[in-house]
Amino acid sequence: MKKTESDWFMGVSIRRFHSNESYPDDDIVANEEPLEIRLNGEPLLRLMRLPGDDGLLAAGFCLSEGLVSERTDIETISISYEDDSSSTHSGRIGVADIRAKVTGEVMKFKEARVAYAGCGNVDMEFEPGNLTVSSEATFPADVILKMPKLLLSSQEVFRATGGTHGAGLFDTSGKIMVVKEDVRRHNAVDKVLGYLFLSGEESRNFGLVISGRPGREIVLRAAGANIPLICSVSAPTSSGVKAARVTGITLIGFLRGSSFNIYSCPERVRSA
Repeated sequence: MKKTESDWFMGVSIRRFHSNESYPDDDIVANEEPLEIRLNGEPLLRLMRLPGDDGLLAAGFCLSEGLVSERTDIETISISYEDDSSSTHSGRIGVADIRAKVTGEVMKFKEARVAYAGCGNVDMEFEPGNLTVSSEATFPADVILKMPKLLLSSQEVFRATGGTHGAGLFDTSGKIMVVKEDVRRHNAVDKVLGYLFLSGEESRNFGLVISGRPGREIVLRAAGANIPLICSVSAPTSSGVKAARVTGITLIGFLRGSSFNIYSCPERVRSA
């Protein structure tokens, strides 16, 4: 199937903040859509991925997970698209059906529905369902602008190794409550959420700053904890933006220098 720009990008309306001025603008984000891998006709799991090269992705995944060991183990790979009206993505799902001689263990995938590509683990899928963040908190733009530097200053392992992701919790005054690190960005976020849960702090009064890409899985983790704002130096994915809009989270990306982009719920950001 020939790839087009619409396979890779999604246009979004944003509010751009730069040098103390805020104005509406248009932007594009990378598309993130599900690919279901089927092994010998049976669903194996779904990968969230940038559409394209789906056969290569499916074959590489099976090799990396030890499901096949030789090129000749794979007989055919067929790629198709199916309607998925229940999905919060584009309403379609890609399907990579691999016919192969299986040499590895497939049972470990029976309980997993979605693997987030590039994270090194298979994670259970999070669905928005009726998740709606409830918060009247607002965050000054100057507080948000300080967050990347404050996060980095607390990442001791990253400063020593350059090999970790960071996640931090901050209040509306700009005070960092906690910073956690991990080699996986999801683990760093989960550590922060664990702190929030065990401390008994009121989550609706805090924002989450992360060092990595704010994709759908990160957004839905925050929504499940009723955190109203996420900010990152990185760009969000299309499904991250959609999840933020569905759940009512203020999602901020490209937080660098004196500017940032607001992809959802801009009313939580104030100039002073």
